[in-house]
Amino acid sequence: MDYNVTYRKKDKGIQFIISYKDSKGKWKQKSRQGFKTQKEAKPIITQIIKQLEKDLELRSNLNSDLEGITFKEYYMAFIEHQKLYKEFNTIQHYKATFNAFSKLNEYAVIKIKSSDIQKCVDKFVENGYSENSIKGFLSSIHYAFNYAIKKEKIILNNPVQDIDFKISKSKNNKTALTKKETNDLLDKIKNKKLHLISMIAAKCGLRISEILGLTWSDIDTKNSMLIVNKQWKMDKNGQYNFGEVKGKNSIRKVPMPKDLMKEFKIYKSEQKILNLNDRIFDYNSRESISATLCNTYKKNGYKISVHELRHTYATTLIGNGLDFKTTASLLGHDVKQTMDTYAHVTQDMLDKAKKIINENL
Repeated sequence: MDYNVTYRKKDKGIQFIISYKDSKGKWKQKSRQGFKTQKEAKPIITQIIKQLEKDLELRSNLNSDLEGITFKEYYMAFIEHQKLYKEFNTIQHYKATFNAFSKLNEYAVIKIKSSDIQKCVDKFVENGYSENSIKGFLSSIHYAFNYAIKKEKIILNNPVQDIDFKISKSKNNKTALTKKETNDLLDKIKNKKLHLISMIAAKCGLRISEILGLTWSDIDTKNSMLIVNKQWKMDKNGQYNFGEVKGKNSIRKVPMPKDLMKEFKIYKSEQKILNLNDRIFDYNSRESISATLCNTYKKNGYKISVHELRHTYATTLIGNGLDFKTTASLLGHDVKQTMDTYAHVTQDMLDKAKKIINENL
């Protein structure tokens, strides 16, 4: 690397200036000041020069053909490639992510900085995006930039670093029904399919995709257990079909209460047409049935989603003293995820303990 070092007095001390040629042959400078002597400055100079040489070597390996590629051009090519390897829903999330960051479309990828990402995130917060949505966007965009580093060799550093955002907790509290409210809601749902789906969510805590993926062979009547080993999801071609569960923790067996077992028996005895693939529920679109359930709950006085019945299930377990590890296994979570989501319940338990202590000790 071509470079030279000069010194000069500045602010009652010594300043050094390193002049060097970058990867394009242009002269640039780096400087530091505040040293008492040139000898004191030399270790810092050596450190900077080594880093510059390292960066220069790395930059020489960058793909010059893609040097001017814009963010929009890059993500379109990125998505086309990822379609070969990722699930349909993942691709849809990538598309949503890049649309969210569309303000960067005309930026050259190599010029995007952390501050540019931060400005986009600031807008997400201003527009009321949820914490999970923002985290999801940042995770996807971070992966895309890592791909630009490791595979495409367009950039050296990932700009998705040290991004700040804070969401008001009051906006993100999920609704957990009481036992009385849960029973009231279930009693009001007259459609037998919607009633049974809601019971499974509230009394076994399954995700809607797992419920729609249930087959009759998954109902262990002998041991009163639900077997969760697949889900109903879109495949790579955008068609709904059986698919793998969300993660290894999602493969599980969940105890069924007696009233749910009874409902399964009644439902099966009244089911006139059996599905060829043995599915219990013949709904195709997960989004459509989720919307139908949401509207049904709203008409019956409860502004919740079917996922909040799963939340009710978890809250009920922990609120009644079940440990986080067991609760996590029943939900198909890892323990950390369960503790992060439901730690507030422990405060409810603490308040209950205080009441018992005050009344009995």
